[in-house]
Amino acid sequence: MRLSLAVIFWGRGYDSCDAETVALWLFDEQVGMYPSCVLGDAASGNFPLVIGAGGQLVEGRFGNALEPVGRPQVSYPPQSIVTESGKPIHETLESASKSSARMSWLNAYFAALMTRGEQHLRQEVEFGSPTASGLNLGESDWTVEFWYRPVRPPERSGVVFEIGKGPRHKNDAITQLSLHEDGQSFSLLNDPADLKLRIPSSSTALDASGPDWHHLAFAYDKSEEQLRHYVDGVLQPLPDRCEMKPLPIGKEDYMSVGRDGRWQHRLPGQIDELRFSDTQDYHSNFTPPDSFSRYSADYSPPSLSSGPPLLFAEEVQQDRPVELGSRKYLFLDDSLLATRENIEFRVNPPRLDKVIMESRGLSNHLVVFEDSASGDGLVRIYGRGPLNSLAVWTSEDGVNFTAPDLGREYHGARNIVVEDPVGLGTIFVDPNAPPEERIKYISGYRGRGLYVYSSPDGYHFTRNESSALPFRGASQSIVFYDEQRQRYVGYHRSDMARFESGKTARTSVMTETTDLMRPWPLKPVLPDEQTAMSKTRRLGWKNPYYTDNGPLTPPGFGVEFPTVFAPIEKFDPVGTDIYVPKCIKYPWADDTYLAFPVMYFHYHEEDPLARQALGTPEADRGSGPLETQLSVSRDGIRWQRYPRPAYIGIGRHAGFDLKKAYIGHGMVRRGEEIWQYYVGSEEYHSPWKKNPTAREAVFRVVQRFDGFVSADTPYTGGTMTTRPLVFSGNRLVINLDTDATGYAQVGLLDEHGAPIEGFELDECIYLNGDFIDTEVEWLKAGKDVSALAGRTIKVVVRSRGTKLYSMQFVEREQ
Repeated sequence: MRLSLAVIFWGRGYDSCDAETVALWLFDEQVGMYPSCVLGDAASGNFPLVIGAGGQLVEGRFGNALEPVGRPQVSYPPQSIVTESGKPIHETLESASKSSARMSWLNAYFAALMTRGEQHLRQEVEFGSPTASGLNLGESDWTVEFWYRPVRPPERSGVVFEIGKGPRHKNDAITQLSLHEDGQSFSLLNDPADLKLRIPSSSTALDASGPDWHHLAFAYDKSEEQLRHYVDGVLQPLPDRCEMKPLPIGKEDYMSVGRDGRWQHRLPGQIDELRFSDTQDYHSNFTPPDSFSRYSADYSPPSLSSGPPLLFAEEVQQDRPVELGSRKYLFLDDSLLATRENIEFRVNPPRLDKVIMESRGLSNHLVVFEDSASGDGLVRIYGRGPLNSLAVWTSEDGVNFTAPDLGREYHGARNIVVEDPVGLGTIFVDPNAPPEERIKYISGYRGRGLYVYSSPDGYHFTRNESSALPFRGASQSIVFYDEQRQRYVGYHRSDMARFESGKTARTSVMTETTDLMRPWPLKPVLPDEQTAMSKTRRLGWKNPYYTDNGPLTPPGFGVEFPTVFAPIEKFDPVGTDIYVPKCIKYPWADDTYLAFPVMYFHYHEEDPLARQALGTPEADRGSGPLETQLSVSRDGIRWQRYPRPAYIGIGRHAGFDLKKAYIGHGMVRRGEEIWQYYVGSEEYHSPWKKNPTAREAVFRVVQRFDGFVSADTPYTGGTMTTRPLVFSGNRLVINLDTDATGYAQVGLLDEHGAPIEGFELDECIYLNGDFIDTEVEWLKAGKDVSALAGRTIKVVVRSRGTKLYSMQFVEREQ
């Protein structure tokens, strides 16, 4: 029962592309990553390792490398480490400080580990079985190879890897490769065959006084019962012939790298690109391979496409004229205004439309996507498929969706685009990627971290070899490319903040990177830094915070990145937080960022008692309802939220009585309409008991083009004047709605505020009606404003009973 997968490597200089690779650990994740974070298997993904307190990542031969280290500097306070039952771990685990005890944060000094034991701990990584796979050396030919750099003389034998049947702390069946204490040879132990083999090696390559990187390979020929060892491709003296036998398959089997199963016998060096194959890949001297990573030495980051500079970013000087050019300006806020009187910026909820799909379990976090480059005109909705896979449904009219047959089946479904258990990501077109990778899907994967998937068409995705960030995704991560800031921006839920009650207050942090396909920048937070932060912010009481999930499951996002979405005290009701922000860069106007935060109103343990009564079993509701609000931004960093009216609220829609309204991420445009979709449920969040008759569905809502927010004037009128600006073009077009008895007039002023002849406010022909794109006209000057292009001017608008959505100077034929 062995699992072996054929892998074609992206690296250069390796000729055996038909090699059966079982696992490949590149160790390219971020230097400084926390214990319990995952070191991914770049081959099949089936054999992740978790880094422990006895290991660290350092600069390697290619990218980064693993180095076993001494006892960690962090002293974990026992009272801050709890079991799944919520009890302090030292009360439930005897002798927790002993290496032979069941694992806890008090003794998890391994360097890198996978295990199916230790079931008293939280495990969400889904480790593979070392004994039921090609990692279990002895059944056939095999090759183990890695790059090694000695960093200190061996004081005793140092373990490269140990695979055991388990249980780990009382194991009597292991296969182990270790560096002998003489510093000139290796030892191979294989208990099933009672094998203890000494393997001659190169003392020069293993000498810490000359710490260069060397390629070490161990290739076993089963038929000859001969192990061959190579250093930098050169065959070393042959050891004795030997028979190897596989370990028995164990329910608590494990693999430890850099130390043995009791966290002892630390390897005195660094390991890079550790690869297991179930073939004998080398038979004679060879040239050592280059990196097995597709991002080898000749890789260069992508050239980033650029958009116009931001006009309203915090660093932009506000005392200079706004270089508006021909950009469209949406009236989301007063960024462009110098003065206003009787003007209110008001959110405009979309029109509730039709039920699209009625089904339970589609996921609260849908993605709405249209591939305009394909020209197929299809609206796609991505959501949960079988076993948390990612499925797609398509529609020509945005209402009637079907599951396309993609020519492959996964647990009865033929519309699955990603078979991995994901379902919490976002999809976007990457303008910087080659055609075969132009569509990106970014999502949490098996609780192991945030991963990037690439596709040429949105129907066939490939997972990247290393995680982008090593954190568990507690909810949907939102990522897009911002051409104005020339970086990929991500928004991720963090559960570090707390309400006054001490309960979790969900917030969202922001990440940035210029290279989507390599591990993203990360600066870990040290315990003393967390302590300093906690003096000005209410944070969780565990320090280090990553101890929350135990030493075998990665933490969620903490406070490593800036918080950009959070509940606002003295503004939001107590116990209200942001479940997920659903941010986008608006495709049809620069300097325009929209977010649709899903707001969660908690019933449980939040003051006052009259509110808590709603969360009791007697009330038969659940933990609370959720609605979708609207936030706006000019740079994606500073956000302004409009809580009322709710963008999509709960209540009655198409015969449903909804208690939750999660907007899907993304939108599509059809003419003068923007279509958005949301998941509505008749159940509260975390209901006290499941109601089999409660319904859940996907609904479409319809928004006016550019209509999310408007600058509104009352029936009695109002005015506003812009800051000085410079435009290009020959027409000024306006998106507004005056209804029947409202109107608007526009005037152009010089830089000193004096009316420009021919373009006076009183000379403007009334704008009266409902227009998406109407040209401003004056009695004498007409519509042509080209004579003022390039000059510094101001725009003044006087209106009554009007909703003004956007304006734009454009170039049109006379």
